[in-house]
Amino acid sequence: MTALGRAGIRLPIILGTAALLSGCLAPEEFNATIDLSGYSYSVELDGRLADPRYVKALQDGQEIPPDADEKMKGQEALAATMPGMERFVYVGEGRFDLAMSLEGELTESNPAIGFPASKSRSGNNFLTIERQEDGSVVVSTPVVPKQALADLNSIGLPATGTVTVTVKGTVLEQNADEEAGQTYSWHRKSWEDRVYLKLDPGES
Repeated sequence: MTALGRAGIRLPIILGTAALLSGCLAPEEFNATIDLSGYSYSVELDGRLADPRYVKALQDGQEIPPDADEKMKGQEALAATMPGMERFVYVGEGRFDLAMSLEGELTESNPAIGFPASKSRSGNNFLTIERQEDGSVVVSTPVVPKQALADLNSIGLPATGTVTVTVKGTVLEQNADEEAGQTYSWHRKSWEDRVYLKLDPGES
């Protein structure tokens, strides 16, 4: 995971969007509903992303450059090029609201999709659906490195949201908070909470 240094603090680029959405964005609220059938997926997503550097600067009473919000708002047009992006709006204080809807299929040539940077193949997305070499499918969120975790907690940036995955197939591994039939739910309460589900889609 890439990190940026500023004024003695190292802040993670949790989303793999450095080439498209400038700055360091972290998902302080992230809700997703995922349906998996074989290698086909359908994802509905909404939430709020925050730039920890901006949040930290406000906390420290630093003077924000007069063009900072204008530059942040300029990311809206770049985000609109992301497949599935329906809404990406700067709401002030270094935060963006987003909504996405995307359907597709994991193939051998395109085995993974990440969110919200659905164009990115960097592996730094917050949520990833990936077809493994053994044919299984893994839905996961990343482990936040120890230093990045300390930085986010020191800022007091919240981590909230619910991820729900409904599957057709055999679940091999999962760490959900709730299970109801073939539907699994995770309730995010901290940066240490992680989504992990491994599925045998029943396709050869």
